[in-house]
Amino acid sequence: MMKLKFKYIAAILPLLTLSSCGDSFFDTAPATQITTPEVFSSESNIDAFINGSLRFLMENSTSQDNPGLPAIFLTHEVMGEDAIARDGRYGFRDSYPYKDPFDNSTRRALFFWTLQYKSIDHANNLIANIKIDDSSKESLKHLKGQAYALRGLNYLNLVRQYQFTYVKDPNAKAIPIYTDPTTPTTEPKPRSTVKQVYDQIIGDLKEAEKLLPGFKRKVKNRLDLNVVYGLLARTYLTQENWEQARDYANKARVGYPIMTATQYTEGFNDVSNSEWIWGHPQTQTQNLGGASFLAYIETTPYATDAKGVNLYFGYNSIVPDPNFIGLFTNGDVRKSLFEIAKQPAEAIYRSYRYRKFRNKHPNRDGHIVLMRASEQLLIEAESKARLDDVKGAIDLLNELRRKRNLPDLSVASFNKTTAVEEILLERRKELWGEGFRLYDILRTQTAPVRRETNETFIDDAGKTASVVGHYITKFPDGKSITANSTYFLFPIPLNELNNNPNL
Repeated sequence: MMKLKFKYIAAILPLLTLSSCGDSFFDTAPATQITTPEVFSSESNIDAFINGSLRFLMENSTSQDNPGLPAIFLTHEVMGEDAIARDGRYGFRDSYPYKDPFDNSTRRALFFWTLQYKSIDHANNLIANIKIDDSSKESLKHLKGQAYALRGLNYLNLVRQYQFTYVKDPNAKAIPIYTDPTTPTTEPKPRSTVKQVYDQIIGDLKEAEKLLPGFKRKVKNRLDLNVVYGLLARTYLTQENWEQARDYANKARVGYPIMTATQYTEGFNDVSNSEWIWGHPQTQTQNLGGASFLAYIETTPYATDAKGVNLYFGYNSIVPDPNFIGLFTNGDVRKSLFEIAKQPAEAIYRSYRYRKFRNKHPNRDGHIVLMRASEQLLIEAESKARLDDVKGAIDLLNELRRKRNLPDLSVASFNKTTAVEEILLERRKELWGEGFRLYDILRTQTAPVRRETNETFIDDAGKTASVVGHYITKFPDGKSITANSTYFLFPIPLNELNNNPNL
């Protein structure tokens, strides 16, 4: 266990108080030391602490390029083939060429590890201090259920980041498991196997499933029963337990209809969207400004200057690969969101803009998407295809396609193999930017194919210019990008290795 960063600090929850906001969602714990009895002395205090814990995971930042858990989402995207971290732009330029966080001495490697383990410690304190039995109030059970779900979420993310996929080797050493609150005398743990971590994840999520029936959340930031179903679906998908993945994905999206084509064009910035199962709402005060999730991935100008030049907010570091755009067919509403930045004076000149993600201007308080019904539909469809239910899989795929202004696919045109391929391709198109690409590369044991582009265009000055495309197509050692490479894995940070002899 990390003596410097984890053992002594993980039990402290930084308070995020918004005195100007009256919504109870923004209330946080009344004490900074989460082991003090006052924190768990009432349901309202526990509820506030859960809010603070979720905000810690989503918003805690050690630097501008680490805007909480969404920084990990963006890292996952630029380590694939469909997103490019613009050369010279701040934020993810070193993740794109597999240098960071592959290097275990970087602050980003340290941040990714400590952020998630501190969140686990928050959950451990909640689980240990919320005392329930059969006679306990349902509201107290709901609070403890959310804590189990939070811990399950973190372990699911960690095991998929720090070791290869479950079916490759369930006995491979992965990450340490901590289930008790940490103290200065806590004995550092050795790494558990992939299987042991998955057993822990399923145990936590199943416990949450038992405790959360009847929980009606007021804000979509909370992990309710649908979110737990969705996390179980993700877990079973990675384990290739297709029956369970199919069934839980189906349950996760009940009550969350697939968004319409019009809704898809509205900017992916509000939890009120009908198909968002889970999201992180935030105010202007919470948003980390130009270094926030949306400011990194937003490439839509919000205004023009006096000369008519497009103005952008934030770093706009991540753009789509031109070859990715070629995967979309005409008529697809998603294809209509791509356009080339043609003004020589604008910040992202020669890059493709993708208007999927847009911040809310002028306040810039856009929300962050964490789970959608489309993802769960695609898990269900892939599971059905792998279970030889090709018709069921294509029927589900067509349900999504209709909402993207696309015609139905013919079931007769597919077999099991081609149906799976079509669904995996649809995951790339539908879920771009939402943090799933690296997980899919690892679980399918495939390699992203990065291709340069020779595409050109006529800019607004009348000159022929080349479109910005991939400029890194090999690993740092000069070798081709291949499946199951350690370059895809996050490293245990050097500080942790130095302070935990059991690793």
